Amino acid sequence: MSRLDLQEVNSMQKGKVHGPFFFENLVCQTNHMLTSKGVFLGSDPLKYAMPLLLLQMAAIIITSRLLFRLLRPLKQGMISAQVLAGIILGPSLLGQSISYSEMFLPMSGKLTLQTVSNVGFFIHLFLLGLRIDASILRKAGSKALVIGIASYAFPFSLGNLTVLFLKNTYKLPPDVAHCITTTIPLGAMTSFPVTTTVLAELNILNSDLGRLATNCSIVCEAFSWVVALVFRMFLQDGTLASVWSFIWITALLLSIFFICRPLIIWLTERRSVSIDKTDDIPFFPIIMVLLIISLVSEVLGVHAAFGAFWLGVSLPDGPPLGTGLTTKLEMFASSLMLPCFIAISGLQTNFFVIEQSHVKIIEAVILMTYTCKFVGTAAASAYCNIQIGDSLSLALLMCCQGVIEIYTSVMWRDEKVLNTECFNLIIITLLLVTGISRFLVVCLYDPSKRYRSKSKRTILNTRQRNLQFRLLLCVYNVENVPSMVNLLEAAYPSRFSPISVFTLHLVELKGRAHAVLMPHHLMNKLDPNTAQSTQIVNGFQRFEQQHQGTLMAQHFTAAAPFSSINDDICTLALDKKAALIVIPFHKQYAIDGNVDHVNAAIRSINLNVLDKAPCSVGIFIDRGETEGRRSVLMSHTWRNVAVIFIEGRDDAEALAFCMRIAEHPEVSVTMIHFRHKSSLHLDQQAGEENEFSEAHLINDFKNFSLNKPQIHYKEEIVRDGVQTTQVISSLGDTYEMVVVGRDHDLDSSVLYGLTDWSECPELGVIGDMFASSDFHFSVLVVHQQEGDSLGMDDSYKLPDSPPRSVDPRVHPRFSVEEGFTSIDLHNNR
Repeated sequence: MSRLDLQEVNSMQKGKVHGPFFFENLVCQTNHMLTSKGVFLGSDPLKYAMPLLLLQMAAIIITSRLLFRLLRPLKQGMISAQVLAGIILGPSLLGQSISYSEMFLPMSGKLTLQTVSNVGFFIHLFLLGLRIDASILRKAGSKALVIGIASYAFPFSLGNLTVLFLKNTYKLPPDVAHCITTTIPLGAMTSFPVTTTVLAELNILNSDLGRLATNCSIVCEAFSWVVALVFRMFLQDGTLASVWSFIWITALLLSIFFICRPLIIWLTERRSVSIDKTDDIPFFPIIMVLLIISLVSEVLGVHAAFGAFWLGVSLPDGPPLGTGLTTKLEMFASSLMLPCFIAISGLQTNFFVIEQSHVKIIEAVILMTYTCKFVGTAAASAYCNIQIGDSLSLALLMCCQGVIEIYTSVMWRDEKVLNTECFNLIIITLLLVTGISRFLVVCLYDPSKRYRSKSKRTILNTRQRNLQFRLLLCVYNVENVPSMVNLLEAAYPSRFSPISVFTLHLVELKGRAHAVLMPHHLMNKLDPNTAQSTQIVNGFQRFEQQHQGTLMAQHFTAAAPFSSINDDICTLALDKKAALIVIPFHKQYAIDGNVDHVNAAIRSINLNVLDKAPCSVGIFIDRGETEGRRSVLMSHTWRNVAVIFIEGRDDAEALAFCMRIAEHPEVSVTMIHFRHKSSLHLDQQAGEENEFSEAHLINDFKNFSLNKPQIHYKEEIVRDGVQTTQVISSLGDTYEMVVVGRDHDLDSSVLYGLTDWSECPELGVIGDMFASSDFHFSVLVVHQQEGDSLGMDDSYKLPDSPPRSVDPRVHPRFSVEEGFTSIDLHNNR
């Protein structure tokens, strides 16, 4: 054996030594064993710290990702996959091989992996705290308070009563009784960051149940943190040490909230002013404060993650701090380091050690705690008049646990509060309960059930029954506003045909944990999202000022994950009884007409809205940039509008919308009716039950064209899709906006050969053609949701004749109870 081989073999020695309470493992590592000398010199890389660490991290991340993909159909989260990865790589499975353990999990390698992963964990916990809005606890309603308290108090009290009964009945050894007592507060915990993570992964964060679960979890966590802190303090030696520990930890929290928080906010404001960028943050000073607070936490005898978490809680969530820090740190901490920390809980789990005679009692108490938590939450929910299905789903969500509970278990195991058998049982039960709960929630709760019904609101239905036209406009940024205002102007709000408009500013949830859907005037004025929403609102209010008494608007902001923000859109449309939702197309066009930007997330939103909306949907292809208009001040009424009519319910809906536009005295509307030659002689034979509404609309439009010179009806007789394409291509720049239905009769000869391929199926055959860069006008693609007509609803019915005495500014049929406000032209800024 060479000298190098001898050094590597003897590089680490370990043995048992007396610790403060128990026998501990002592590891001696030879110096200069950080980086390998190289295989060409006969060196074994896995005997050195750096190569071994890289191998461990790669194995954990790859294994957890593979498991996550396998478990995705069962709706399991990444945390469960990471724990299972640790179990597979640990002593429960692969670790049974001695050679594998010595190669992949030597004692010195475990210490290095734990140290590095703990750094990532306390940064991750800082980010979790940063996403928390502490004011949620203040705003939590009575339901959340009752359910949150019951969710913790019921299992905690019954669990401790059970332990007292078992002590007296079975004469449990002191160590077993202490272990069981420790598992009760752990099973009763519900962590706010974990709950919001689960809700976001299940795409129900911004649902009614998601918002209630968010409030309940933060109430429950307030109890959990107090219990955990008190539990940790009384592990000290003696009463005096506990008192001093409490005093110093309190001083740490006060310094975080009254020194660190103002300092970081001041540095952020100063930096944004000095470089004139509101979204820039003092990253390195914040990291230094984070490291100092974490160090002080360790000095005081609590985990570094404790100080990091409360530092995050103290700082404002959302942009710029929440968004900026999450963007810079999340990839490193949450995607690279956190999997290693979570996997350590699996690496420390060993199924073969579970052999005590009291294991059944310990597991029974753990399961009883979860059961009591489920029953207590469900009973409290039923007491608060929540539907049984939602009560059960909420109870299951409150039983879900994750990174916070795993961190607590690992910490208590390292401090010998939990023995190995109890730790193993906790991790296994946590995995099973959380996994089953997540799957059952998906089966029990559908957030779209509230607005999914057989009856749908349509423009056609609104027109036929003389109802108030109610419109929901979705915008992402200020650039969407000018063309949306043009659309409103073209819709021609008038004294006896007014429009109720609801604008919804859609914001992707970043840097905060809870979803937001609220009226604009109730938003936090210091939130940067409020500033952008204000610019959007000002653009619509300027238009509202010009149409006093004919158009009234309410403005909302929704901040939620884009994967589920369609629930906010559909919910608001249902609550406000909108007949049409207008959502921007996912492609943005440059001034030369070519596609400038494609947003796949917006396309997913559009598809979800088309699938679930309670009313008609319009996808708006905005080409205002090609016309040189991106300011509300530069917007003007479209003078030439065309509607493409082939046949089908969507074309009828598009034509019904254009009938409103046709009433505008300054807008020229042309209906281009595509017909096949064979259909000319079938007009008299058409079935009234299928063609009545379309024929009635077409006749109405023809009558309009006879009485108004700016209204034109044009028939195009074509043989197949080729001629249809030629006619559409000849439109050129004649029109400023074109309205078209999404779906048509696909068996129509007019579309023969056009239905084989489509780049954007959500636009339909003709709409997809208009999305190409060959056209330079804006397009509204209208889709009428499939469903029955709504029953008669006269709450928004318009009068047939003008009232004699009315407010000259506000139409009497506007619903003042909905929060519409008149705008004073003289006092409005």
